[in-house]
Amino acid sequence: MKSACLATSLSGLFFLLCPVCLLAQVPESVAGAYRKAQDYLYVNEDSCARFCDEVYDYAVRHNDTELEADVLLLKAETLFYKGDVDAVMEICATVREMAQRSGNRLLLVQSLILQGRSYMDIDRFDKAYSALSAAQDMASSMSDSTLMAKIYNAFGVLHDLQHQEGLALDYYFRGLDFAGHSVDPLLPIRFLNNIAIIYTAQGRFEDAKSILFDCIAKVKEKGIAFGLDRLYMNIVPVYISLGQVDSALFYVDKSLEIASQSNNNSSIARSLIYKGYIYFMEKDYERADYAFAVADSLIRPLGFDNMHCMILRYRAWVAEGQGRFEEAYRSLESYMQKADSLESKRNIANMLRMQMDAEAEQAEIEAEYRIYRLVLLVVTMVLLLLLLGAWFWHRSRLQRQKLLDAEDEKRLLESDLEQENKKQITQSLYRQKKEQDLTGVVERLRMAKPYFKPSNQPLIEQVIDTLERCVTEEPWEDFEARFEKVHMQFFKNLSKSYPDLTINEKRLCAYLRLNMTTKEISSMTHSAPRAVEQARYRLRKRLGIGREEDLANFLARFDDEEEKEG
Repeated sequence: MKSACLATSLSGLFFLLCPVCLLAQVPESVAGAYRKAQDYLYVNEDSCARFCDEVYDYAVRHNDTELEADVLLLKAETLFYKGDVDAVMEICATVREMAQRSGNRLLLVQSLILQGRSYMDIDRFDKAYSALSAAQDMASSMSDSTLMAKIYNAFGVLHDLQHQEGLALDYYFRGLDFAGHSVDPLLPIRFLNNIAIIYTAQGRFEDAKSILFDCIAKVKEKGIAFGLDRLYMNIVPVYISLGQVDSALFYVDKSLEIASQSNNNSSIARSLIYKGYIYFMEKDYERADYAFAVADSLIRPLGFDNMHCMILRYRAWVAEGQGRFEEAYRSLESYMQKADSLESKRNIANMLRMQMDAEAEQAEIEAEYRIYRLVLLVVTMVLLLLLLGAWFWHRSRLQRQKLLDAEDEKRLLESDLEQENKKQITQSLYRQKKEQDLTGVVERLRMAKPYFKPSNQPLIEQVIDTLERCVTEEPWEDFEARFEKVHMQFFKNLSKSYPDLTINEKRLCAYLRLNMTTKEISSMTHSAPRAVEQARYRLRKRLGIGREEDLANFLARFDDEEEKEG
């Protein structure tokens, strides 16, 4: 009985609210058919499917993919209730593909929820959990209370089917909070209905009755499109368990009456199965067999093989109770064949699904491997480029360092050469000064020679000859050559700009370029400091520069041609 109740709860898991934008551009007749399909979803699945087909035909003709996907999910609800899991799985795959193409995350989440429920029906609980978890991850970022409520409802059913009733109740109560913030009035009814089913299984009959009667009152009061026949059917197991057969028959008849009014053959058949079961318990075998036979005649055209299989087993029990053992044996044999056939079909379907899942996983692994190889190739290329770049950078750095070292060495050599040339120039200047001093001594000795004694005349003449041999005064050209080793092309550039300068003026320019002071120049030239100052003044006039400009800095411009031209 619990399995039948669970099937009822599964049928109430999903409800698609039709967005206003979906029906805004369709004819009123199509919009009306869509609304009727929604209204019949939990009242009469056959009528719901009929209106779904009408809307689906319009969506396909007018290439309205969103409406097509939405009505496919609605139709899948009716197929799920009929137990056509294969058709439901095909619809889920189709809608998922359409949702991925259009980027519609809402449709993708809804298809994942329905896919998870389908996996539950074939006992693939791991796959169901995976699909529902994926739906939950996407829905949590969408802040949609309705979607979250449906996901928690599905998780509750998943745990209930695995006999984890505590976890199932936890999910139901948590989902009930989301349902309270949803615009879907059916969600709270479905949660309470499923909670009542678990309470019945746990023996909490009074709690179950209280919840179910409260749901019936709300459905009647608010006109909610939820089948009262199902709520009444869920009360029946409570009274059967309490041994209150009259109350159980009363609510079975209530359920049968409502199902008959809505012309819902599947609900009529379920009610008759409950009624036949009660008659069987009361050992009223004739009425039990009649109820089972009528139920069987209703559900066989609908293709409800599971219910047909269950009826065959019940009719075998009834025949056995009546002593019709041969008929009981035939019914039992038919039941076992049907059960084996269903099990075989289910196994084949499971094997096909497992094969498809394995192929999909293999394709996913191969795709991931291709991505891995591509990433590895890219990373390898990046590393090679980085290494190559580092090698070029290191090489260029070494080359730059070599150039810097060469430049430093060149500057050092030039500095050493400059210092050496400066030293030679200085030595040349001092030699000139010394030779000038010796020349002065010779001149004074010549002038004083007549005043020496005749006996000393030869000695004086010998000293004069010796001093004259020591005086080997270097010509100005030698000084100029030494000077230009340090200050290249100085005299050439100076002569080019000022060709009328005398040798003494050029010599003074050289002394000033060497940053010699007036006192030093005076000592070198045996001139009075004032004479040197006057020579500097005359040189300024010849060069055409004012007193405010530094003469040494001005002369430094003539060191080379480029600076001169600049």
